[in-house]
Amino acid sequence: MKKQLLFINIVLLTLFSSCKNKEEVAPVEEVKANTFDVVVDLKIEKDDELILFYKDPSIAYFDDKKTVYNGVKGKSESQLVTFSIPEGVLPNDIRFDISSNKDQAPITINSITLSFEGRIFKIEQKDILKYFTPNEFIKFDEATGVATFIKNGDNFDPYFLTKPLIYPEIEKVRGAKM
Repeated sequence: MKKQLLFINIVLLTLFSSCKNKEEVAPVEEVKANTFDVVVDLKIEKDDELILFYKDPSIAYFDDKKTVYNGVKGKSESQLVTFSIPEGVLPNDIRFDISSNKDQAPITINSITLSFEGRIFKIEQKDILKYFTPNEFIKFDEATGVATFIKNGDNFDPYFLTKPLIYPEIEKVRGAKM
């Protein structure tokens, strides 16, 4: 009887350990189709939540349904923040909300890059105002790339809108026939 109990315990222990080992196997990473990406090279010193709004031909105005959020950890050095628009969506316009943190220190934008399927359009710091317009909550120094924030009571919504000059560049990155 003791041998049978010992045998049953060994079998159960073997079964449980083999099940446990199967759970520890790393899952296979899902391969996604290429996405339209907006990569912002910036220096942001305090944690924040940055938002990219995008439009496609199905809508005329930016709305909360077509957004990509990106939580960013503050650092003293520059970092790349990538916004990947959902697979299968090719934007025709974007809006970049640069901060949600009312206590954010000035942010330095080094560049903004649009990319899709190997096509790239990079906007250097000196050209940001050529392609984007800051709203009333941002004072942007073109020479240094520094965005400082203007507070208006409890209102705080700093963002950059695109200028018409960027639309042909977005189309080129999308691969549209022009």
